[in-house]
Amino acid sequence: MKKVLSVFMILCMILTVCRAAVFAADADITIMLQIGNPNMTVNGAEKAIDEQGTAPVLINDRTLLPVRAVVEEMGGSVEWVEDTQTVILAYGSDTITLQIDNPTAYLNDEAKTLDTAPMIIGDRTMMPIRFIAESFGFNVGWDDATQTATVSKAEDSSSSSAATATPAPEAGGKTLVAYFSCTNNTAGIAKHIIDGIGADAYEIVPEVPYTEADLDYNSDCRANREQNDDTARPAINGSIENMAQYDTIFLGYPIWWGNAPKIIFTFLESYDFAGKTIIPFCTSGSSPIGSTAAMQSVTPGANWLDGHRFSGGSSSDVVMEWVNGLGL
Repeated sequence: MKKVLSVFMILCMILTVCRAAVFAADADITIMLQIGNPNMTVNGAEKAIDEQGTAPVLINDRTLLPVRAVVEEMGGSVEWVEDTQTVILAYGSDTITLQIDNPTAYLNDEAKTLDTAPMIIGDRTMMPIRFIAESFGFNVGWDDATQTATVSKAEDSSSSSAATATPAPEAGGKTLVAYFSCTNNTAGIAKHIIDGIGADAYEIVPEVPYTEADLDYNSDCRANREQNDDTARPAINGSIENMAQYDTIFLGYPIWWGNAPKIIFTFLESYDFAGKTIIPFCTSGSSPIGSTAAMQSVTPGANWLDGHRFSGGSSSDVVMEWVNGLGL
């Protein structure tokens, strides 16, 4: 009799756990996450995403975050395989397998190509929440004004609220060609790119124009003084009204003493480039494009691609061969 009671109690416990798991997977849930905010809101209650204070970030217009907390709030589970740096996510009958720095994910053994591969940022594994949530049947909304993603699911997934959710930003947004040109060499390259891909144009115009004497590199000219002053930030005349609409920025400039002119730093420090792709190009007679490390340091969260140096008279065919080879 005692054995029968014991078996009965164990069965009741198992059924209770299973019922709770099914409820967790099927119940209404709304999770809100904001770029740069280490807290999330779950059905109106605010809580930390993790103990380390990790906040969501935008990379290539994709919201990345440590997914364990969110997936577990959804009612799913997370497994980390250290040897292969692989994450296995499970929700209901679905399984997603992702690997650090690998753009190929597997949804129930079917290969899927990600726009942004999982990565490690600050010792935390960051993953694309949109792909994960939608693969598990959740809806993902996006508020561009507040940089907030909303992950939601109702018991009836065909409800009207799901149908009216605002889609999160997709890859393939607008492209801007921003360039600084004193002698029109860089302007010519910029025009080839603008015409070749139909991009918007923005000329970086100094508030105080550079004169011929300012560019006399064999003297103590203005350009030389600025390049030798790490704090120099020449003022720019005008600004871009809506930088948020661009996800790709071609950035052009002449090479001054092996580096980008300081006015380029003025431009980069004037906007938030987090989540955007920046592609530098330059003009010079012989100097290489040089390192972009200093520019990258003032654009946290931006994705910098390798740049290219052109001679001032490069043809449209030469320029577009490089642009087309970027695979954008």
